[in-house]
Amino acid sequence: MTPSAGVPPDYRGVWTRAGHAADADAADPAQGAPWARWLQTSRWHAHLRVPPDALQQREARALDGLSPAQLAALTHQQAHVGCAQVQAHPEGELCTWLRQADYQPPGLAPDAAWVVFLAPDRLMRIGVHADDTELWQRLPDSVGRFRCLAGLDAQGQDDGRRVLVAGAYAMRARLRATAWPRGMRPGLTLAEAMMHRPDQALHWLDQELSFGRCEQGRWTVERSTLPAREGQTHHCQMRQDADDPALAWVELDGRAERWRVLEWSDA
Repeated sequence: MTPSAGVPPDYRGVWTRAGHAADADAADPAQGAPWARWLQTSRWHAHLRVPPDALQQREARALDGLSPAQLAALTHQQAHVGCAQVQAHPEGELCTWLRQADYQPPGLAPDAAWVVFLAPDRLMRIGVHADDTELWQRLPDSVGRFRCLAGLDAQGQDDGRRVLVAGAYAMRARLRATAWPRGMRPGLTLAEAMMHRPDQALHWLDQELSFGRCEQGRWTVERSTLPAREGQTHHCQMRQDADDPALAWVELDGRAERWRVLEWSDA
């Protein structure tokens, strides 16, 4: 998927959910809210949302070592990666997030919202297809450099993996190996899909989107769709290929691989 348009520069960075607009005057509008990070480069985005229900009995263990209740809690997570585009309308800016990979099954409506900047580092997202108005705050150390890289298989083809970088933060995405069944009704949640096919639970939950700080050559995972990843620290190096700037060498888990450059900016 190649985005046809991107977003204005002031959208770039890592945004953390600060609550609902209705709670803006509350003492702590984020209390009880989901942990959420939205990383945005000029064209690409990654979004990870872990609500309180997904944190119940959470343990940093592999999926096959979790109890049925712990696996069920993970179905409340939301994570997606893709491209984003902003269209200017007389009534404001409409941002659409086109999902290339999604932790949840395919939805019925596009992910789109009107975006209103309340301050340079604070914005409001007003859902178009969902009755949801959220406040988001940009992390101050999430600007300055932006990367989006695509993983390559043995034949040099895109294998669906992604690494996105904004300032001091990085997100890594990996697709699940098992696709959704053909003809599955759109609009199901992951929990509903697993109720129909409990034998596929471990396969459908095995999709990664991990978020953490990447600085001084180390990437420390703060949150992940895979609890076993949380708290892990990996050596982290990225450099463009000297002979072909369309490629980059990436080391995130102890091995260096060539990835395709989708975006590389230091401004």
